[in-house]
Amino acid sequence: MNVSYKRSKAASKALSYILLIGVLALFTGPLLWMLSTMLKTKAETYKYPPSLFPETVTFEAFERLFTLQPLMWQWIGNSVLISVLVALGTVVSSSLAAYGFARFDNRAKNGLFFIVLITLMIPASVMIVPSFVLYTKLGWIDTWLPLIVPAWLGGAYYIFLFRQFFMTIPRELDEATYLDGGGRFTVYSRIVMPLSKPIIITASIFAFVYSWLDFLGPFLYLKSSENYTLSVGLQFLIGQTSQDFPALAAGAFISILPIGVIYFFAQRYIVEGVVLTGSKG
Repeated sequence: MNVSYKRSKAASKALSYILLIGVLALFTGPLLWMLSTMLKTKAETYKYPPSLFPETVTFEAFERLFTLQPLMWQWIGNSVLISVLVALGTVVSSSLAAYGFARFDNRAKNGLFFIVLITLMIPASVMIVPSFVLYTKLGWIDTWLPLIVPAWLGGAYYIFLFRQFFMTIPRELDEATYLDGGGRFTVYSRIVMPLSKPIIITASIFAFVYSWLDFLGPFLYLKSSENYTLSVGLQFLIGQTSQDFPALAAGAFISILPIGVIYFFAQRYIVEGVVLTGSKG
């Protein structure tokens, strides 16, 4: 029976590894193909059957990309600036709202927090037309304001994350600050926020990545090519050079490179922030 159990356990473990390898191949396959394509010559991408590895490694695709579209650097700069401002606004506004929900004692607090959570159930597509009409009347079309300002008004998901994390911080620290003559904002700025580094980094990364990858918002509100973000610019580039697959692959690589770098260096804080967020209701 012991031998049978060991065989069954070994078979189960082998099956798990096979499934994991299959899932890994499913997700990494397109990435490897993109990396291979951007390192090939344009002529090599038309060969049949196609090869996974380039015969001659070349970076000509990047040169053609920036030559074909001189606004590439500006699009990258636009995306970086917008994403940084969105991340900053998300942390500031959502943490302030969450601090109130986590630390203030009020009869309406739980009801208001419930209303905030209810907004998570509203599909984003429902708000497209009203938002476009509002921004049109405000004269914000073809500006970055529709992409940045909402982040400075708080977000339900981030308020929830901050609130849950703040509740893990002992209230005794607040009382000690009050005894030293500090106020509520002192507690927020000197106690709560410095102790919330994991969730600040996590929320910043989530907000940055969401803004960096956002296509619908910039596509709806930005009309001038000089104001485009990288996601919209790459879509515009497809119309210019739909046959230059290495250049398109190079553009796709540029769009995902910052995300990969951020997640690689900050994954520890992301895990810590998410784990601690769920440790107290």
